[in-house]
Amino acid sequence: MRLWHFIRARWKIIISHRWQFLLMLLAPLIFFWGAEQLLSKGSANLKVPVIFVAEEQNETTETIIDRVRKNDTLQVHVKEKDEALQLLKQNKAEAAVVLTEGIEEKLKKGEIKGVVHLYKAPNAIATGLIQEYVASEVIRFASNGKAATYMAQEYDEENMYEYAWNYTDEQWEPKPLMTVDYKISGEKETATQTEKNITPLLYGLLSIYILLISFYHHTWVMTERANGLASRTGMFGVNRFTRYIGNLIGTMTVIMVTVLPASLYLFIGDGSFVENAALLAGYIVACSGVSFLLATLFTGISFYHLVAVALTFVSGFLGGSFVKLSELSDVLARAAIYTPQHWLLKGLGSSGNTTELQLLLLIGAGMIILGLGIGAIRHDRA
Repeated sequence: MRLWHFIRARWKIIISHRWQFLLMLLAPLIFFWGAEQLLSKGSANLKVPVIFVAEEQNETTETIIDRVRKNDTLQVHVKEKDEALQLLKQNKAEAAVVLTEGIEEKLKKGEIKGVVHLYKAPNAIATGLIQEYVASEVIRFASNGKAATYMAQEYDEENMYEYAWNYTDEQWEPKPLMTVDYKISGEKETATQTEKNITPLLYGLLSIYILLISFYHHTWVMTERANGLASRTGMFGVNRFTRYIGNLIGTMTVIMVTVLPASLYLFIGDGSFVENAALLAGYIVACSGVSFLLATLFTGISFYHLVAVALTFVSGFLGGSFVKLSELSDVLARAAIYTPQHWLLKGLGSSGNTTELQLLLLIGAGMIILGLGIGAIRHDRA
């Protein structure tokens, strides 16, 4: 029998259980969609709630509120003053920022005294953060107004005020003029990896799911050993290596297909989609290698499943699937590099993951070769 016969046979076994196969396709997609919705809602709730009160409606107050609203740390609400103070008493907001009457005229002249009033909630702890964000926007308007007023008085030309205002305001993009970048003298500046817009916990859960499903799909090693299928195929001169590799390729492709919908949902829209997909395929190879080695070592399926679950969660905790324990101590950081989850998450969290992909493929190939060697030494036909 040729290699592709075993790959096709493995697929036939999986597809024969149609509802189970359909469940493996859709369940991860539904789970990760639901998890993302919950995480997004939770992230919104973690923002600091702040209420803005505009005593007069004009372009200045609207611009200040809109700019502060773009801050990822704050959750901005616009209310009337009486309602805002009532919500503060109930600790439903951290602070109330009142943009006083006449703020536009004062800021145009470069005046900032008394333009903003801040009211704190009884249990407020983050008002300093709110003051910093609001002050930066108010100072931006005031500095623009002061510069424009000076230029208009100094040069009596038409539209000088508007020209000076626009020119000064442009200096705040992309960073204010007074921004200071600190560099350590004597050290070579190195480029840091660009962080991707990802949800780390979702990728961590994906790594756990793939390893668990990999352990589940590799029970064929013990099943064929127990029912004598391996011995019967050997009687017909079937090469042991060909049967092993064919079943492994078939199992890995099944896993890749079943996680494809969830992977597309998580990766789609990312500029590095091809890199992420390749890295995920490498991780599946690594998980298959670990599962195959473990299935080769054990004979009892129940004990195999017990060890598999324990190994999955222990390696997941060490590898950062739930929390980055490696940041807590050097010992945990050194332990993390021996887990496939660490290399997957590190590659997904950075641009350029060729090294991580090569390491995952090396782990998978090494485990498979070790499993084949153990089977050959034991004269195991499974």
